[in-house]
Parts: sequence; structure tokens; C-alpha cells
Amino acid sequence: MKPILREIFDNAEARDRGLTAGEIAYAILHTPPGSENRTEILAMVNGGKASTSEGRAALRSLMEADPAEAEEIPKVDGPSLEERQAETRSFAEKLGAAALPSVHAEERDGFKAYLPSLSEYRALQSSVPADGGWTVPKDTARSYFDMLRAESAFLAGLPASNIIQFDTAELTLPGIASASTPGYVNENAEIPEGSMTFTGITLTAKAIKEMRYAPNELLADSAVDLRNALGTDMLKKVASRIDLDAFSGAANNPVKGIIGQGVTTTLGAGKLPSFDDIADAITRVRVANGKPSVVFVSPDVEASLMKEKAATAGTYQAGAPTGTPLTTVWGLPLVVASNLPSQHAIVCDASRIFFGIRSQAHVNASEDFRFAHDQVAYRVVVRVAGTSVVEAPSVQVIKGS
Repeated sequence: MKPILREIFDNAEARDRGLTAGEIAYAILHTPPGSENRTEILAMVNGGKASTSEGRAALRSLMEADPAEAEEIPKVDGPSLEERQAETRSFAEKLGAAALPSVHAEERDGFKAYLPSLSEYRALQSSVPADGGWTVPKDTARSYFDMLRAESAFLAGLPASNIIQFDTAELTLPGIASASTPGYVNENAEIPEGSMTFTGITLTAKAIKEMRYAPNELLADSAVDLRNALGTDMLKKVASRIDLDAFSGAANNPVKGIIGQGVTTTLGAGKLPSFDDIADAITRVRVANGKPSVVFVSPDVEASLMKEKAATAGTYQAGAPTGTPLTTVWGLPLVVASNLPSQHAIVCDASRIFFGIRSQAHVNASEDFRFAHDQVAYRVVVRVAGTSVVEAPSVQVIKGS
């Protein structure tokens, strides 16, 4: 299968949708005339099945399994160029005007029923063009969730294995709710049966989306690479939204936060979490057989910890002010999260926290959507499925007042 065609199918699968009119026309065009499956493929398209998720999957299987497929459309032993053009136009007319060929779509010895805009053309290339940069080349899209992890304090604190990629509408995390405790058994005595109760948490995928518009004049005249700056900023805002909900999302929010799933200890009036309070929280995690692995703090708590002094000589507990910034507490990594509510610190066993990701972050641009305004439209989409804390004591929340 041609790389461009494979990418069309990959994008449709990532969004769990059928093919669009333009994509169907493109697929028809690139079905070799001598193909064994050509009749079945065209019948499937003509019947409207390719516009559904199930039909798209079946169509892909046919196109990938066809032994006669080649990189170049044969010029002999099949319909002529004019006949293929007429056939494609016939299907395009049934599918809608969006798939109709353009007079500019014919290139050398090939015929393009699907005409990409300049930005779409760049997105289909395997490298970034030298004339200014496409915001998000499709071949690097797989790295976007890595960028979100770097921008999100919450995701950065989780083990990579606990960020679960899934491909269904819902993610179920099975577990053991309770189990019996084994005892001592005498020699030759019958071994008693134990018991256990299973449980499961289901997370439903929710989409974070945003649209922005930028004037073409601004993009053309900017002294900086504004396209990439826009894409980066949109990803940062997505990461910020993930942080906000992952920490403090309510039970009825699309993403439920770990604060509501953990155990909260509220301090006395006018007190912020201290080194001693964090030490106590570490012990509480260990009592529950957890392994403390990370400490999240809000910026005001970080500042308080850095200024905490010993009772005697007045020296700073976190080290000299001329030293390096505070990066660990009691040997655990300290992660400062601007979207964690103020006056909060969280000590947790991150291996007992899971986060579901339904689809990676996609930033796409269209020069056609706001054509009448001479603007480029930018869209970011990422589907997540929230957080799950296996045992409440694995997350110890310290709340100041």
C-alpha cells in the first residue's frame, strides 16, 4: 500500500471513523486496474460501506492483501487514463462535491481525484519543507504525547508503563478487591481453599479539542516560525488542562482527579505542608504496603519548603540559597505542578496510578476552512480516559489552610 494511502487509513482508524469522500476517491484511484480484489473493492465503495468504521477496516484489509498491488499504476492491460478519470468522477459525484477532481489535480502521467491544499500536501510529505515549516508533519505526530508528558507535571510523575494506550471507547482496569489470608497447614493435611473478589474500573474516552485562526499575512510576515509556535502553545494548553483535571477533577468531571481518589490530611489553620508533614505522608503510604515514588507540590508549597529553617542556627533545611533548587524531598523526586491547588502536597506510589490515552495529540491546519477570511485554521485534538487510583492510601494528600 502506498505510504500516503496507508496514512489516510491510519488517521481514520485513530479517529474511529470511516473514510471521507475525498479519501474514498483517492483509494479508488490507487486500486491497480489488474488487481484481483478491484471488483470487490469498488463494490464496497459503491455500496457506501467505506464511509463506516467497519467498512473502512474491511477495505484496508482488501487493499493490503491484494498481491497485484504496485507502487505505480500500470499503464497497460487495464482501463486507460481517461477511463479511470471517468470512473473516479462517477464515484465522486455519488459521494459529494468535496471529492470531485480539480483541473489542477492532473500531474504528469497520473491523475489525482483528491487535491490537497498546500498545508495538506506538506503534511503528506516525509520531511519538513524548507520554506517555513508545517506546524505538525504527520510523520512526527507519534511524538506528540511525549511532548505532552514533558509539559504535564502529572504525566511526568507517572511511570511510562502506567500511561495506557487503548483502542476502544472504554478502558477497563481489572483488579482484586479483597482476598483471604493464607494460614499454616500441618503435614499431610488438606490445603484449604482461599477466596478473592475481583473488581474493575472503567474509564471512558473524552476528547480535549480547540480551534484557533491565524491571518495569512501574520504567518507570512512573522520573523519567527509562528506556525510551530502556535502548535507548541496549543499542546501546552492541552497539557495544562490534563494537569488541572488529573489532580483535582471532581467525580462528575470527564477526568476524575487523584485528590478525590486518595486520602486527605488537613493541617491546622495557617500552616503549609512541611518536611515533617511529607515524612508522615511517606510513612502512611508504606503502612498501606505502597512504595512512595514521587511528591507533587503546588508552587507556594515549594517556596515554603525552600525557606524552611532549622530551629537552631537559622540555616535553610533545603540547603544554602546559593545552591541548586530543591529537586528531592526525603530522596523522592519533587515535581512542582502549577495546576495543583494551592497549599497542597501529594505523596504517592505512582505505580498504583493509571492514566488512559485513547489517541495521541493531533495538531492539524487547514487553509480552506477560513478561506473567505484569508485565515489558516488550527485544530488540536487528544482523547484521554482519565485517572485511576488502585488503592486510596497509595495517594496521600496534604492540604494546608
